[in-house]
Amino acid sequence: MSRPPALLTLCMAGFLLAACAATPALTGNAPAPCTATEGRPSAQDLLTAQGLQRNIETSPLYTIPAANGLASCRIRYQADAVVVLEYQFKGGDWLHVRRDPRIEYTEQNARFTLSSTQKPEAILAGAERAAFGTAGCGIVWREPETRPDENASGITETVFHGDVCNCQAIIRRQADGRVVGLVLKSAC
Repeated sequence: MSRPPALLTLCMAGFLLAACAATPALTGNAPAPCTATEGRPSAQDLLTAQGLQRNIETSPLYTIPAANGLASCRIRYQADAVVVLEYQFKGGDWLHVRRDPRIEYTEQNARFTLSSTQKPEAILAGAERAAFGTAGCGIVWREPETRPDENASGITETVFHGDVCNCQAIIRRQADGRVVGLVLKSAC
């Protein structure tokens, strides 16, 4: 198989050699184009970010707001290999994802408008399967706890707990019951 000279040159660069083996463009599953706005990623950071993007972009927390169009994607590489993805969608919707591989922590925090036919529990269950496979992380959907949001007055959180990786799915609602955010997080 013959590769274009530019691609061959890129893959021969020492610090990108490992990334070329898993580059989404070569596999036909290219993630959204993101602009790095912070940090100097290592080759491992690049691989982590690419894998995270591929996974996140199959989740309903991404696909539902992305149906209106992606306005921008930023990626921040922070200290200790923490990767932050910030998707901004047309219409003001957004999805922020934080991955800290040291403690196997991932948080997906989304804000987008739900239609009256979309159930937040079903969307979060889809995000759970996208993140953990068909078995999910054992979230018990019929036993939530409700609490006030510590950071926003007038917002309540309905929290569903899972039995794998300290998994949590959270629905954030205004006082009138309107859903204003969905969160899926885990720490293995």
